[in-house]
Amino acid sequence: MGVVSALGIGKAAFWAGLQRQQSPVRVLTLFDTREFGAKHAAWVDDWQPRSWIAPHRLKRMDRFSQFACVAAHLAVEDAGIALSHETPSLRAGVSLGSALGGFAHGEAQHGVFMQRGARGIQPSLGVQGFGGSAQGNLAIEFGLQGPGVTNANTCAAGNAALGDALRMIQYGSADVVLAGAAETPLSPLIFAAFDNIHTMARDGLYRPYHRERDGFIMGEGAALFVVESLAHARGRGARILAEIAGYAVTNEAHHMSSPEPTGVALQAAMRLALEDARMNAEDIDYINAHASGTPANDPNELKHIEAVFGDHAKRIPISGIKPYSGHTLGAAGALEVAACLLGMEHSWVPPTLHLDDIDEACSGFNLVPLQAQEKIIRRVLTNSLGFSGIDTSLVLAAV
Repeated sequence: MGVVSALGIGKAAFWAGLQRQQSPVRVLTLFDTREFGAKHAAWVDDWQPRSWIAPHRLKRMDRFSQFACVAAHLAVEDAGIALSHETPSLRAGVSLGSALGGFAHGEAQHGVFMQRGARGIQPSLGVQGFGGSAQGNLAIEFGLQGPGVTNANTCAAGNAALGDALRMIQYGSADVVLAGAAETPLSPLIFAAFDNIHTMARDGLYRPYHRERDGFIMGEGAALFVVESLAHARGRGARILAEIAGYAVTNEAHHMSSPEPTGVALQAAMRLALEDARMNAEDIDYINAHASGTPANDPNELKHIEAVFGDHAKRIPISGIKPYSGHTLGAAGALEVAACLLGMEHSWVPPTLHLDDIDEACSGFNLVPLQAQEKIIRRVLTNSLGFSGIDTSLVLAAV
């Protein structure tokens, strides 16, 4: 795995940040927030990508692509695998997720265009701003000549990218796939759009399941993974973090921002992912919930987890870990997979931060409030739910 987040750059920094059990959310200073109700975010400080990306390549990448490429370099290094531009392979692919792609960079360049005209914008803007730009840069950077796909499944994009990588390998299209998600949404227009629909917290505290929660807090980041067939991993003597054992995606077909109350699609995503993994609900040791921190989403998701997991839902630890990174939209699921893998490695269940007063609508579950729990974790189910009602569930299993 390779991680870029507000907790730091790299797996070690991410793990250290998780162990501190503190949120990196703070007052947003990247632009003027006086006209917004929300004023907090989580972002990457002192970004220095030159350690990983050559200058001639860097000038053609926006921050979104830079995050993806650095996370990929860290993942390749962590995996000890030979993937490079100099040794391209038709059996190596890429699967990336992002809700917004290069939107923020396009917004900034539009400001330049309005001030200085067409000749003022960056010459490479045309290949920077589109949603698939990071996927293309990854393919070039690492010689990935096999299948490539970018999904824009909003806040479910990270899970979907890993699920697509799983299918690429199962279908025999690739032996190895660089898979994950990246998002850099912190720009005035994007921030205003979410602020206007009152989905973001006004009080600066990101607190899923809390009685006084009032929305999410935006963040930026990326997490990339080297996903391989078992034969390919064992053939090169890889240290295997976990198996992607099952995956499913459904659509609620209900509303662009409000959850569908019957939970037919969300329950189906969890059941189908378990079925794909050939597991029962009782086999799962930990659930990483989407837990966006919005008043409607948190109890709705828990209700449908209980419908699928029955009495086991009351015993199993369930936590929401977005306060560790901010809600990074399309990258959220990928960062949460990174946290799940580290939790599996260290027998450590990440806590739900700031949860000192549980909403009655969310009560009766082990929501891992405030402090981590020690537990051997061999099987995890992680949910990522996106705007427009895209529901994804991913099952990870120790090997």
